[in-house]
Amino acid sequence: MLPHPTSLGPYIPLKQQHQEIRLVTLQPGKWDDPIQCELSTMHLHEAHSSYEALSYVWDAEPGSGEMILNGHPRDVTKNFFLALRRLRKSSDIRVLWVDALCIDQENHIEKSHQVNLMGEIYRCCARVFLWLGDDSNG
Repeated sequence: MLPHPTSLGPYIPLKQQHQEIRLVTLQPGKWDDPIQCELSTMHLHEAHSSYEALSYVWDAEPGSGEMILNGHPRDVTKNFFLALRRLRKSSDIRVLWVDALCIDQENHIEKSHQVNLMGEIYRCCARVFLWLGDDSNG
């Protein structure tokens, strides 16, 4: 079952009592195409094995990459941008859980609740991708 996109904005409040999570649908594209994603919400256990998780090194270079999230431009760090570009498929969507987008980083209550769910989020995914960075610097 695919998640239902949210069209009202990226961060509609989650129903914590129902263990809702957000998922990112990464749209297909060529290497140089803009990164386009949609956020959606699902109950964690309904999403079981229907998504992949991305764990990556957070870097301190905000605004060095740009993506489109729910139709709106969004600046992201270079490392995150490169990870999404590498994971994007050329002809099919990829559904991901990524803490940087799936958790409203400005909502401290939600952030605390979602961090407590992270073990279960990683257990329920089909696979975890680990991104340490671009290898162009050695």
